[in-house]
Amino acid sequence: MDTGSIRGLKTRRIGNILARRELVPFALLIVVLIVSMSLSASFRDLSYILRTSTRYMELGMTALTMTLIVTAGMIDLSVPAVMCCSATVTALLFHAGLPMAASIVFGILTGIGCGTINGLLIAYFNLPAMIVTIGTMNLFRGISQIFIGDKSQGAFPQWFNSFEKKTLFSVGGANFGITLFIFLLVAAFFYLLLHRTGFGRKIFAVGANEQAAIHSGINTRQVKLSLFIMSGFVSALMGILTMSRLLLVRYDMHLNSEIDVVIMVLLGGADINGGRGSIIGTVIAVILVIIMKTGLIVANITSDAQMFVMGLILLVSIIIPNISSLLQEMKDK
Repeated sequence: MDTGSIRGLKTRRIGNILARRELVPFALLIVVLIVSMSLSASFRDLSYILRTSTRYMELGMTALTMTLIVTAGMIDLSVPAVMCCSATVTALLFHAGLPMAASIVFGILTGIGCGTINGLLIAYFNLPAMIVTIGTMNLFRGISQIFIGDKSQGAFPQWFNSFEKKTLFSVGGANFGITLFIFLLVAAFFYLLLHRTGFGRKIFAVGANEQAAIHSGINTRQVKLSLFIMSGFVSALMGILTMSRLLLVRYDMHLNSEIDVVIMVLLGGADINGGRGSIIGTVIAVILVIIMKTGLIVANITSDAQMFVMGLILLVSIIIPNISSLLQEMKDK
């Protein structure tokens, strides 16, 4: 084998490694974890990380459904607003005299309804997902603000409060709670759905080339509607879990958190143009965001600087996988 062939083989191998989108967030996670441990010994304590992870676990679960939506070539910016709206309906119905369990059911149905509205407008009216979900983001949060105003709704049953603190099991002094268990369960379900089923193949096909998917017999409208209904269901459930953690609901619950959800999805390797996505990558990205956010707080980094760091990390995670295509272009020349 001549020198040129060896060089080409090495270039191709490097390109293949860099193209593995799960590798980038994993490498970033290792770096961030090492830096965080140097900033505070608390990061060597698993129980500390688990205690600080709940808020981002809630958003992380919505990032799993967002991964499917982005893989299909769309986006859902209304997720935090659906969380808030569903929690608002749950709280209002409870204080109107409905049992908490029944109120939760109606809260989840509210989330499914919100997702259905998004799905119908996008799939059957052919409206851009970004425009639709920006509009419904304000609509759903506006509903919460109309009914709650600047006040809050609380005073829920004792069994419902602080649900995330309920421990399933302990290992070495670290308590693994219900929220982590639900996250892992949801992640496993969506991994199988996206990567091991015919429906998952349809999602990839719609994101890669919608017109080709239509010509191949895929009901793209049904796929899109199903994805937004799933997003509404998971968002509602997470909104209710957030309400349990905070012991109340306000109209500004998870305000502006859609940016965190999008960062988790893109850090995980999903292509904003559709056709590529990874549940494993998103899970790694969720852990990365948890460690990074907590580390920045421990380091007393201001919120503005935190946004800068998160934006920089996001850009790096997007650029590195694309280096493989640049290496291929260099080889072809």
